[in-house]
Amino acid sequence: ISKGQNVLAMQAIKDAREISPKDINLILTEADLYIKLGDELKFAELMQEAIEQDPNNAILYYNLGVIYAEQGELELAKEKYIQAIELIPDYVDAYLNLVSVILEDEIKIVEEMNSLGNSSKDNLRYDELKLEREGLYKECVPLLEELIKVSPENIDALNTLKNIYGVLGNNEGFMQLKAKIEELQAN
Repeated sequence: ISKGQNVLAMQAIKDAREISPKDINLILTEADLYIKLGDELKFAELMQEAIEQDPNNAILYYNLGVIYAEQGELELAKEKYIQAIELIPDYVDAYLNLVSVILEDEIKIVEEMNSLGNSSKDNLRYDELKLEREGLYKECVPLLEELIKVSPENIDALNTLKNIYGVLGNNEGFMQLKAKIEELQAN
């Protein structure tokens, strides 16, 4: 693999897996080769196989979540990130990616909001979309609050939660986080 001889590498992995089909290191090596070759479907299949061999490995769930998110399989991505967090409650990257996947729907909502006119029908639709958007934010709040408990100086999480508090009208929370961010940036 390191010499770029992917065909030979693939054959070597295939031969090794015939000898030891349940060897998790071989499964992960094969998965790594497929991701380098750009075959995300085969990578995901192998990661699922690795999870079956090592169901308590949070990193496997996280990596599968990343692939599902890249493929637009947002519900599956959320499921895998949640499983990773259940195994490692302070898994910062899993929290951040989970929030990111949840907020992915916000883009479509905002685009539709911006495309609406001023008719009464459009105003009703705008209000519906605003509630949907707020629902996404409310789903993220407990995740971000938990993330800040395990990683209190995570500027990305602090900024995201601050902005969500601002949109949701939680002025007290907004001001507390704003002060905390300023304090962290001053140090």
